[in-house]
Amino acid sequence: MASKTNSKSVLAREDDGTIQLTLTIPAQLVQAKKEEALKSLAGKLEIPGFRKGKVPADIAEKRIGKDDLYNETLQKLLPETYAAAVEEHKLRPVLAPRFEIVSIDEENDWTIRAVTCEMPQVEVGDYKKYVGGTKIWTPTQGKTENKEASREDKEQKVLESIIANAKATISKALIEEEINHKLSLLLDQTQKLGLTVEQYLASTGKTIESLRADLAQQAQEAIKLELALNQIANEEKISVSDEEVTQVIKTSDKDQQNVSDSQRAMVAGVLKRRKALDKLLKPNLMP
Repeated sequence: MASKTNSKSVLAREDDGTIQLTLTIPAQLVQAKKEEALKSLAGKLEIPGFRKGKVPADIAEKRIGKDDLYNETLQKLLPETYAAAVEEHKLRPVLAPRFEIVSIDEENDWTIRAVTCEMPQVEVGDYKKYVGGTKIWTPTQGKTENKEASREDKEQKVLESIIANAKATISKALIEEEINHKLSLLLDQTQKLGLTVEQYLASTGKTIESLRADLAQQAQEAIKLELALNQIANEEKISVSDEEVTQVIKTSDKDQQNVSDSQRAMVAGVLKRRKALDKLLKPNLMP
């Protein structure tokens, strides 16, 4: 199907909700963006005998690597082309796309694949029943004692129950994004400790494959939990006011002028899920 950019896009959905958009970009548009890219890169060149930004295109092209030119061209092509395809297919992606080059032959149409996903659907069932029960049993000197659970114990039990009972099919693209985020945090932590990743793996007895498998499981559970708490918050008609969001931002010592709408939305989401969890911990909600 043609888009506003005269590019064509083909949509494919996988069973797990992963979306693939195959973009075919006409050679004429590629050439126009390539000329823009060449002009942009040429403006950064410093060549004896020419003022900066005044290097002729034919001379600049000889100095600019093909990979650099193609990368700059793609940066100018893809945002508009991808956005047009998303609008055309009425998609609501929750991930920045991962682009894969299928074909970028000279003087021909370019074919690029964009991989993303939409928000997974989740079923939370009768959560008021399965999160019930605030007593825990602890062995004491050979006998069992019925003991009131601490808030932390109750919270952990509720979270485990939500994860165990919620049903959701989560895209591998979303899981991979979460794995990469966790790996990035782990890398920062090991560097602060003066360790390499190899040293960390050796100290924990893990391989990179087993570490990724563990992180994939954690990612699956974390995403499912977030989706489920969002759904429960919606079913319980829980809301978060602008004032509540502002108060959290104030207590974090952040300059409100520099807080974007997306950051405010993220804070609101965290508060909404926190409220949902707090409500699940109230005795009058338990069966």
